[in-house]
Amino acid sequence: MRTTPRGSVAALATGALCLTMLAACGGDGGNAEAKGGAASSGAAKAVISEAETAFAEYTRPRPASPVPPLPSPAPGGKRLAVVTCSLPVCVTLTQGAEEAARKLGWKVSTLQSNSTPQGYVSVMNQVAADPPDALAYIPAVPDSSIQPQLAKLKAAGTKISEIAPLGAGLTPDGPVRAVVFGQKDSALTGTLMAQSVVADANGPAKSVFVWDPSFVGAWGPIKDAYKKVMKEAGGSAGILDVSNANIGKTVPGQIVSYLQAHPDTRYVALAVVDYNAGLDAALRAAGLAGKVKILSRAADAASLKAIQAGTQWASVGLELAAGGYRAVDQLIRLMTGVPLGDRADAPGWQQIYVKGNVTQTSDKPEPPDYARTYFAAWHVG
Repeated sequence: MRTTPRGSVAALATGALCLTMLAACGGDGGNAEAKGGAASSGAAKAVISEAETAFAEYTRPRPASPVPPLPSPAPGGKRLAVVTCSLPVCVTLTQGAEEAARKLGWKVSTLQSNSTPQGYVSVMNQVAADPPDALAYIPAVPDSSIQPQLAKLKAAGTKISEIAPLGAGLTPDGPVRAVVFGQKDSALTGTLMAQSVVADANGPAKSVFVWDPSFVGAWGPIKDAYKKVMKEAGGSAGILDVSNANIGKTVPGQIVSYLQAHPDTRYVALAVVDYNAGLDAALRAAGLAGKVKILSRAADAASLKAIQAGTQWASVGLELAAGGYRAVDQLIRLMTGVPLGDRADAPGWQQIYVKGNVTQTSDKPEPPDYARTYFAAWHVG
């Protein structure tokens, strides 16, 4: 869910606006000393200034990314296979792909692996045994483990988009011709998470990045970009390894233990929003509520409610259901010979949510009117 190490962020706000937004969103204004001390080098000051500009830009409401129109209506009657996982973010993304494909009149088969290597390979064997017109899949293991299946699908003419690849994803003449949530997207997310911390602290800060290292292929660029910005700003980023299998179980306690061992940590960055499960209660029980700021990735309705309630500070929203639409759009273009260009692997829509810009908490955050944007590009009523 993976390299350009720093996202390209346009300078769209003045320094005064940045400081105004920081105050409105709960930042500490000029109290840099309380958050780690003022940056001493000119290079660090430039990174901090860039972070403030990015934070101001990405906390503004962001429209859906434009979708180039197809030269003719998207084809109907195709068969799409979707291979997914059981995490809530996977479910939401899969639902988006299913909705988009069915709007086109495609037949959709969704298969969920048990996230073990054996279960995942078994599911890919099932797909390869009856090759569909198109495949969108979320890998549980690196593609090196399913080369025979991918080769068979490519030979059958199946067009393939990989979602959150555990590695580079695209290779010259490889079977995978497009990716969603690739390394460029992941690096942008990590950059934005760190820039949020730096901007809120108005300078260097001490933080911890929480992740499952078994997902290094997909999440490595998030972690690396996060650490890079924090270091360049003069702060630090500790790393806490956890297991996704222990979400809502031992993960909250692991985070609390880290904070107790590192009491000067002021920010906790979560590689995925699901790590929030049970975390607020664990922090309150340990007397740490309000003493650290929680920042998550892949914002959902629960995290927006927590932000509004003040139990979580911020979350980076991603195009989850809209990411499913993006995969279907890629597959349409591959099937119809329309060049993908940068759309083969590009950062998707992202938005930083803080208390000052959360306007609703009933739905998962997505780009506004994304479905209508895709339907118009596909010439679908």
